[in-house]
Amino acid sequence: MTTHPDETPLESAYEPPRPSTTLNANEQIVRDIQAVNEQLLLAGLREQTLGEQLNRELAFITAITTSLGEGVYVLDTTGQCTFVNPAAERMLAWTIDELHDKAISIVIPIQADQDMTIGPIPAPLLDVLRLGTTQRNEDTLFRHRDGSMIATAYSAAPIITNGQIVGAVVTFRDMTEVRRLQRLREEYVGLISHDLRTPLTAILGRAQMLVRQLSQQGLVQEVNSSKVIVESCFRMNAMIEDVLIRSRTDAAMDAQYRSVIDLVAVVQQMIDHTVVPEESARIKVDTVLTLPVVVDKAQIQRVVVNLLTNALKFSPRDQPIVIHIYQRTTDAILTITDNGIGIASADLPHLFEKHYRAATATETTGSGLGLYSCRLIVEAHGGRIWAESMVGVGSIFTVALPLPAA
Repeated sequence: MTTHPDETPLESAYEPPRPSTTLNANEQIVRDIQAVNEQLLLAGLREQTLGEQLNRELAFITAITTSLGEGVYVLDTTGQCTFVNPAAERMLAWTIDELHDKAISIVIPIQADQDMTIGPIPAPLLDVLRLGTTQRNEDTLFRHRDGSMIATAYSAAPIITNGQIVGAVVTFRDMTEVRRLQRLREEYVGLISHDLRTPLTAILGRAQMLVRQLSQQGLVQEVNSSKVIVESCFRMNAMIEDVLIRSRTDAAMDAQYRSVIDLVAVVQQMIDHTVVPEESARIKVDTVLTLPVVVDKAQIQRVVVNLLTNALKFSPRDQPIVIHIYQRTTDAILTITDNGIGIASADLPHLFEKHYRAATATETTGSGLGLYSCRLIVEAHGGRIWAESMVGVGSIFTVALPLPAA
């Protein structure tokens, strides 16, 4: 075949077909769809995992609220019920369906002195919902479905989500049986107080008569001894009255019983009024002139008498008892030191436990309640009490009470 010199042979003019632009776009779409499917699959797996985790958490919370012996009452910001647990249903005799979307006032009555302009939400719970505070009340009344009132104690706390208060949870317990037992205790203490006062009155009357007769005879030392009996009777009568009042108010160590007293004067008074002259001669007092503390005087007197009595009881009669009273930083310090039988190191950690008696004290009568009551009293005043001792050498008991705020 003849060709023109400038022409390219047909074979060399052939070019392979180029990929179609449409085909490339379709492949890209397929790849995008696959990627989206993968993301959806992963998202679905994550959602499934989160769903399973949420179900487990809900099951866990449900198990807790169901098994609780205390009632759980949940309300929204408008004071309407959103949930109660089985214990709450049992105590109130309402079901969750009956309480749902009902105002909290159906269960917790509005106080008569509450401003009704704030709506049908008890004032303490309103503080929880508005201010986010936690409220507790050990003596309140909840309304039973039959209209009767139940003595309860409750705690209310806010439910906060993303920094916003979205509701509140109220946990409560039925105090009916506790209140019944308290009434029985009050009756029992009242009877005991009456029975104790009868012989005490007789002792006091005879002691006062004895003081008058001895005074007429000019027997000064005997008069002073008799006056100790009279003072002790008055103090015991005050203690009985104190026990009776506290059993009624259930407010041991309540602030209303506290006042500013001179610790030095109280200690000296207890020495003069509770220690017989032959024993008081071996008590040495090293103290500042005065040291004010804010305490319940009758209770601190009990502490001083208990510690002083123990020191005298567990030390030889020819050995001194040394009392130090001084200020250390923000505390008033009282120490009572004896040269008695001492206490083993193994007993010291348990010395202030109820009914505990050290091994070295087994031959001496006692109930193991004196030091226990001392600890309760001192700790209720925000103070501390401790002992240092060596067997055969003696003991040092120290009481630290906070000084009044400046």
